[in-house]
Amino acid sequence: MVNVITAEREVSELLVKHPGVDKITFTGSTAAGRRIGSLCGERVARCTLELGGKSAAVILDDYDVAKAARAIAESGTMLTGQACGLLTRIVVSRKRHDAMLDALSAEYGNVKVGDPFDPETQMGPLAMSRQRDKVEGLIRRAISEGATLAAGGGRPAHLDRGFFVEPTVFGNVDNDSSIAREEIFGPVLCVIPAEDERNAVRIANDSIYGLNGAVFTNDADRAYQISRQVRTGTMGHNALRFDFTIAFGGFRQSGIGREGGREGLYPFLEAKTIVLDEKPSVY
Repeated sequence: MVNVITAEREVSELLVKHPGVDKITFTGSTAAGRRIGSLCGERVARCTLELGGKSAAVILDDYDVAKAARAIAESGTMLTGQACGLLTRIVVSRKRHDAMLDALSAEYGNVKVGDPFDPETQMGPLAMSRQRDKVEGLIRRAISEGATLAAGGGRPAHLDRGFFVEPTVFGNVDNDSSIAREEIFGPVLCVIPAEDERNAVRIANDSIYGLNGAVFTNDADRAYQISRQVRTGTMGHNALRFDFTIAFGGFRQSGIGREGGREGLYPFLEAKTIVLDEKPSVY
Protein backbone atom coordinates (compact mmCIF):
# COMPACT_ATOMS: atom_id res chain seq x y z
CA MET A 1 0.00 0.00 0.00
CA VAL A 2 1.19 3.50 -0.81
CA ASN A 3 -0.45 6.37 1.08
CA VAL A 4 0.39 9.84 -0.23
CA ILE A 5 -0.20 12.61 2.31
CA THR A 6 0.17 16.24 1.29
CA ALA A 7 1.05 18.13 4.45
CA GLU A 8 2.76 21.18 5.86
CA ARG A 9 5.79 21.04 8.13
CA GLU A 10 3.90 20.38 11.38
CA VAL A 11 2.32 17.15 10.13
CA SER A 12 5.50 16.09 8.34
CA GLU A 13 7.54 16.45 11.51
CA LEU A 14 4.91 14.52 13.44
CA LEU A 15 5.46 11.57 11.09
CA VAL A 16 9.25 11.86 11.42
CA LYS A 17 8.99 11.89 15.23
CA HIS A 18 6.40 9.12 15.49
CA PRO A 19 7.75 5.97 17.21
CA GLY A 20 5.61 3.80 14.96
CA VAL A 21 7.64 4.87 11.91
CA ASP A 22 10.73 2.66 11.77
CA LYS A 23 12.47 4.22 8.79
CA ILE A 24 12.55 7.67 7.19
CA THR A 25 13.77 8.26 3.65
CA PHE A 26 13.86 11.80 2.30
CA THR A 27 14.87 13.46 -0.96
CA GLY A 28 15.15 17.24 -0.89
CA SER A 29 17.22 20.14 0.34
CA THR A 30 20.18 19.84 2.68
CA ALA A 31 18.50 22.30 5.06
CA ALA A 32 15.44 20.07 5.39
CA GLY A 33 17.67 17.01 5.62
CA ARG A 34 19.56 18.48 8.57
CA ARG A 35 16.27 18.98 10.41
CA ILE A 36 15.02 15.47 9.64
CA GLY A 37 18.37 13.97 10.65
CA SER A 38 18.31 15.80 13.98
CA LEU A 39 14.76 14.62 14.71
CA CYS A 40 15.68 11.05 13.85
CA GLY A 41 18.72 11.34 16.10
CA GLU A 42 16.52 12.19 19.08
CA ARG A 43 14.87 8.76 18.93
CA VAL A 44 17.73 6.94 17.16
CA ALA A 45 15.58 6.27 14.11
CA ARG A 46 17.12 5.11 10.87
CA CYS A 47 17.04 7.48 7.94
CA THR A 48 18.19 7.76 4.35
CA LEU A 49 18.78 11.31 3.14
CA GLU A 50 19.34 12.26 -0.50
CA LEU A 51 20.07 15.97 -0.35
CA GLY A 52 21.66 18.85 -2.24
CA GLY A 53 24.65 19.06 -4.53
CA LYS A 54 27.13 21.38 -6.15
CA SER A 55 28.59 18.87 -8.53
CA ALA A 56 31.82 19.47 -10.41
CA ALA A 57 32.66 18.63 -14.00
CA VAL A 58 36.45 18.28 -14.28
CA ILE A 59 37.58 18.98 -17.86
CA LEU A 60 41.02 17.51 -18.59
CA ASP A 61 43.24 19.11 -21.21
CA ASP A 62 42.96 16.25 -23.73
CA TYR A 63 39.20 16.69 -24.18
CA ASP A 64 37.58 18.92 -26.79
CA VAL A 65 36.13 22.07 -25.19
CA ALA A 66 33.20 22.41 -27.60
CA LYS A 67 32.21 18.77 -27.11
CA ALA A 68 32.33 19.13 -23.32
CA ALA A 69 30.27 22.34 -23.44
CA ARG A 70 27.63 20.67 -25.57
CA ALA A 71 27.26 17.74 -23.16
CA ILE A 72 27.11 20.00 -20.09
CA ALA A 73 24.60 22.37 -21.68
CA GLU A 74 22.31 19.52 -22.75
CA SER A 75 21.86 18.44 -19.13
CA GLY A 76 22.32 21.81 -17.40
CA THR A 77 18.85 23.11 -18.23
CA MET A 78 17.09 19.89 -17.19
CA LEU A 79 14.09 20.86 -15.02
CA THR A 80 15.31 24.47 -15.37
CA GLY A 81 18.37 23.53 -13.32
CA GLN A 82 16.17 22.33 -10.44
CA ALA A 83 17.86 18.95 -10.04
CA CYS A 84 20.29 18.21 -7.24
CA GLY A 85 22.76 16.15 -9.27
CA LEU A 86 23.40 18.54 -12.18
CA LEU A 87 26.94 19.60 -13.08
CA THR A 88 27.08 23.25 -12.00
CA ARG A 89 30.79 23.80 -11.25
CA ILE A 90 32.86 23.50 -14.41
CA VAL A 91 36.54 23.09 -13.45
CA VAL A 92 38.96 23.63 -16.31
CA SER A 93 42.64 24.53 -16.66
CA ARG A 94 43.32 28.26 -16.58
CA LYS A 95 44.77 28.26 -20.10
CA ARG A 96 41.48 26.86 -21.48
CA HIS A 97 39.15 28.82 -19.21
CA ASP A 98 38.17 31.46 -21.77
CA ALA A 99 37.55 28.89 -24.50
CA MET A 100 35.33 26.89 -22.14
CA LEU A 101 33.46 30.03 -21.09
CA ASP A 102 32.84 31.03 -24.71
CA ALA A 103 31.68 27.54 -25.68
CA LEU A 104 29.24 27.26 -22.77
CA SER A 105 27.92 30.77 -23.36
CA ALA A 106 27.24 29.95 -27.01
CA GLU A 107 25.42 26.75 -26.08
CA TYR A 108 23.32 28.43 -23.38
CA GLY A 109 22.59 31.36 -25.66
CA ASN A 110 20.86 28.99 -28.09
CA VAL A 111 18.54 27.43 -25.50
CA LYS A 112 14.90 28.17 -26.34
CA VAL A 113 13.12 29.30 -23.17
CA GLY A 114 9.34 29.36 -23.10
CA ASP A 115 6.07 27.51 -22.61
CA PRO A 116 6.88 24.04 -21.24
CA PHE A 117 3.91 22.61 -23.18
CA ASP A 118 5.44 23.76 -26.48
CA PRO A 119 7.39 20.82 -27.97
CA GLU A 120 10.05 23.22 -29.29
CA THR A 121 10.76 24.64 -25.82
CA GLN A 122 14.04 23.48 -24.29
CA MET A 123 13.64 25.08 -20.87
CA GLY A 124 10.58 26.21 -18.93
CA PRO A 125 10.09 28.35 -15.81
CA LEU A 126 11.26 27.85 -12.26
CA ALA A 127 8.83 26.27 -9.81
CA MET A 128 7.74 29.40 -7.95
CA SER A 129 8.40 33.09 -7.44
CA ARG A 130 10.50 32.65 -4.31
CA GLN A 131 12.81 30.26 -6.18
CA ARG A 132 13.31 32.82 -8.93
CA ASP A 133 14.01 35.46 -6.27
CA LYS A 134 16.69 33.19 -4.79
CA VAL A 135 18.31 32.54 -8.18
CA GLU A 136 18.29 36.22 -9.11
CA GLY A 137 19.72 37.12 -5.71
CA LEU A 138 22.63 34.73 -6.16
CA ILE A 139 23.25 36.08 -9.67
CA ARG A 140 23.48 39.62 -8.30
CA ARG A 141 25.80 38.44 -5.53
CA ALA A 142 28.06 36.69 -8.04
CA ILE A 143 28.42 39.92 -10.02
CA SER A 144 29.20 41.88 -6.85
CA GLU A 145 31.82 39.30 -5.86
CA GLY A 146 33.66 39.77 -9.14
CA ALA A 147 32.59 36.83 -11.31
CA THR A 148 32.34 37.46 -15.06
CA LEU A 149 28.78 37.27 -16.36
CA ALA A 150 29.19 35.74 -19.82
CA ALA A 151 25.61 34.72 -20.69
CA GLY A 152 22.10 35.31 -19.38
CA GLY A 153 21.68 36.76 -15.92
CA GLY A 154 18.21 38.23 -16.38
CA ARG A 155 14.65 37.41 -17.38
CA PRO A 156 13.81 36.52 -21.00
CA ALA A 157 12.64 39.70 -22.74
CA HIS A 158 9.96 37.89 -24.76
CA LEU A 159 8.20 36.42 -21.71
CA ASP A 160 6.09 38.78 -19.61
CA ARG A 161 4.60 36.19 -17.25
CA GLY A 162 5.86 33.10 -15.42
CA PHE A 163 8.89 32.51 -13.23
CA PHE A 164 11.45 32.51 -16.02
CA VAL A 165 15.17 33.19 -15.81
CA GLU A 166 17.71 33.06 -18.61
CA PRO A 167 20.26 30.23 -18.79
CA THR A 168 23.27 31.87 -17.14
CA VAL A 169 27.01 31.29 -17.29
CA PHE A 170 29.66 32.87 -15.06
CA GLY A 171 33.40 32.74 -15.59
CA ASN A 172 36.46 33.49 -13.45
CA VAL A 173 34.57 32.13 -10.46
CA ASP A 174 36.43 31.75 -7.18
CA ASN A 175 35.55 28.45 -5.55
CA ASP A 176 35.18 30.28 -2.23
CA SER A 177 32.51 32.62 -3.61
CA SER A 178 28.82 32.33 -2.81
CA ILE A 179 27.84 31.18 -6.27
CA ALA A 180 30.35 28.32 -6.11
CA ARG A 181 29.43 27.25 -2.57
CA GLU A 182 25.64 27.45 -2.51
CA GLU A 183 23.24 25.20 -4.37
CA ILE A 184 21.44 27.60 -6.71
CA PHE A 185 18.77 25.21 -8.03
CA GLY A 186 18.47 27.14 -11.24
CA PRO A 187 20.10 27.19 -14.71
CA VAL A 188 23.37 28.80 -13.60
CA LEU A 189 26.85 27.46 -14.38
CA CYS A 190 30.15 28.51 -12.79
CA VAL A 191 33.39 28.10 -14.74
CA ILE A 192 36.30 27.80 -12.29
CA PRO A 193 39.94 27.95 -13.44
CA ALA A 194 42.41 25.41 -12.05
CA GLU A 195 46.20 25.55 -12.13
CA ASP A 196 46.67 21.85 -12.89
CA GLU A 197 44.99 18.46 -12.59
CA ARG A 198 45.75 18.11 -8.89
CA ASN A 199 44.31 21.56 -8.22
CA ALA A 200 41.20 20.64 -10.23
CA VAL A 201 40.58 17.62 -7.98
CA ARG A 202 41.13 19.76 -4.89
CA ILE A 203 38.55 22.30 -6.14
CA ALA A 204 36.06 19.53 -6.94
CA ASN A 205 36.42 18.22 -3.37
CA ASP A 206 36.31 21.66 -1.75
CA SER A 207 32.58 21.70 -1.04
CA ILE A 208 30.17 20.68 1.71
CA TYR A 209 28.47 18.57 -0.96
CA GLY A 210 29.47 15.37 -2.71
CA LEU A 211 26.52 14.09 -4.72
CA ASN A 212 27.50 13.83 -8.37
CA GLY A 213 30.30 14.73 -10.73
CA ALA A 214 31.97 13.98 -14.04
CA VAL A 215 35.39 13.89 -15.63
CA PHE A 216 35.87 14.70 -19.30
CA THR A 217 38.82 12.96 -20.92
CA ASN A 218 39.55 10.65 -23.85
CA ASP A 219 41.60 8.39 -21.57
CA ALA A 220 39.51 5.85 -19.62
CA ASP A 221 42.40 5.16 -17.23
CA ARG A 222 42.70 8.83 -16.31
CA ALA A 223 38.90 9.01 -15.95
CA TYR A 224 39.03 6.14 -13.46
CA GLN A 225 41.93 7.66 -11.52
CA ILE A 226 40.26 11.07 -11.22
CA SER A 227 36.91 9.47 -10.32
CA ARG A 228 38.55 7.61 -7.44
CA GLN A 229 39.98 10.87 -6.09
CA VAL A 230 36.80 12.98 -6.19
CA ARG A 231 34.72 12.39 -3.04
CA THR A 232 31.26 12.13 -4.52
CA GLY A 233 28.58 9.46 -4.71
CA THR A 234 28.55 9.22 -8.51
CA MET A 235 31.09 10.15 -11.17
CA GLY A 236 30.28 10.13 -14.86
CA HIS A 237 32.64 9.92 -17.83
CA ASN A 238 32.22 12.64 -20.47
CA ALA A 239 28.62 13.38 -19.47
CA LEU A 240 26.14 13.66 -16.63
CA ARG A 241 25.32 10.09 -15.66
CA PHE A 242 22.30 8.75 -13.75
CA ASP A 243 21.27 5.14 -13.28
CA PHE A 244 18.73 4.58 -10.54
CA THR A 245 18.93 0.80 -10.89
CA ILE A 246 22.24 1.07 -9.03
CA ALA A 247 23.21 3.00 -5.92
CA PHE A 248 22.71 6.78 -5.97
CA GLY A 249 23.47 9.12 -3.10
CA GLY A 250 26.04 11.48 -1.70
CA PHE A 251 29.05 12.06 0.49
CA ARG A 252 29.20 14.70 3.24
CA GLN A 253 26.13 16.98 3.39
CA SER A 254 24.71 15.54 0.19
CA GLY A 255 23.17 12.82 2.28
CA ILE A 256 23.25 9.56 4.19
CA GLY A 257 22.83 6.18 2.56
CA ARG A 258 21.87 5.30 -1.00
CA GLU A 259 18.75 5.05 -3.13
CA GLY A 260 18.43 2.48 -5.92
CA GLY A 261 19.94 -0.96 -6.34
CA ARG A 262 20.68 -3.38 -3.51
CA GLU A 263 22.31 -0.61 -1.49
CA GLY A 264 19.02 1.28 -1.54
CA LEU A 265 17.11 -1.71 -0.14
CA TYR A 266 19.51 -2.67 2.66
CA PRO A 267 18.62 0.30 4.94
CA PHE A 268 15.00 -0.92 5.02
CA LEU A 269 16.11 -4.27 6.43
CA GLU A 270 17.26 -5.17 9.94
CA ALA A 271 19.56 -8.10 10.68
CA LYS A 272 18.44 -10.29 13.55
CA THR A 273 20.43 -13.05 15.25
CA ILE A 274 18.72 -15.98 17.00
CA VAL A 275 20.90 -18.49 18.89
CA LEU A 276 19.12 -21.75 19.89
CA ASP A 277 20.36 -24.84 21.69
CA GLU A 278 19.07 -27.02 18.88
CA LYS A 279 17.47 -26.78 15.45
CA PRO A 280 13.70 -26.01 15.62
CA SER A 281 11.13 -28.30 13.98
CA VAL A 282 10.05 -25.53 11.63
CA TYR A 283 12.98 -23.94 9.84
